[in-house]
Amino acid sequence: MEALPAQTSTRSQGDFSRSLGLRVLSLLSIVLVWLGLSWLLGRTVVPGPVETVEFLIREHERGQLWVHVGITLWRVLLSFAITMALGVLVGVAVGLSRTLDRLLEAWVVTGLAIPRILPLVVCYLLIGLNDTAAIVALVIIMVPQVIVQMREGIRSIDVKLVEMARALRRPRGQIWRQVVFPQLAPYLLGTARGVLSLSWKMVVFAELIGRTSGVGYQINFYFQMFEMRGILAYGLAMTLVLAAIDLSMLALSERAFRWRRPVERVI
Repeated sequence: MEALPAQTSTRSQGDFSRSLGLRVLSLLSIVLVWLGLSWLLGRTVVPGPVETVEFLIREHERGQLWVHVGITLWRVLLSFAITMALGVLVGVAVGLSRTLDRLLEAWVVTGLAIPRILPLVVCYLLIGLNDTAAIVALVIIMVPQVIVQMREGIRSIDVKLVEMARALRRPRGQIWRQVVFPQLAPYLLGTARGVLSLSWKMVVFAELIGRTSGVGYQINFYFQMFEMRGILAYGLAMTLVLAAIDLSMLALSERAFRWRRPVERVI
């Protein structure tokens, strides 16, 4: 019996090493594909990682890199925060009320089906070429997806657990905190990661077509200059920043759900 903790520790260390190895292998595969494309198509068409990083360093030394990355990141985080706040609030309300769900159904379906470029163009025309128009358009684009995810999360809650808590006369706040929220958390974190990913793509797109700062503007500038290194460099910089945030959210998710029983193999 005393050997069990040691066996568990050894197994966990082995799982960690295997997971780390697979992640490193995945990252190396991206670099190898990049190098392969650069070799096949030529460095002028697809600059390799070395040329791209060197260009990135020069932009940093010029003082331009983090100015534009910071502006884009601010827009991403602002649109993300507003989208999640509105989407979670409306999604939970829709999930709890069938009447409200039917009332807003046409709005949600329209928001999901509308071409994503349309709100951007309309907001730029109505509000002007400014950050307010870009943020409003991004929220309009992303909120319906959060509503749908949170609605499904509310409907997947185990009602029997809620009824049991009520039978035990638990306070409403405690029921939400200890019964409802743990069941909603996977939907909330999964939706947050998806919205963050979509948010930065749409922010860069909005900057490309209507702003004079940010990563999207820089990509458009270097596109007009036929400078592929600049395009890849700014894309790489923003990708690394958002990847770091996404990995942090993933680590938080794994830490929050350590109490769950691990999924066993079926094959």
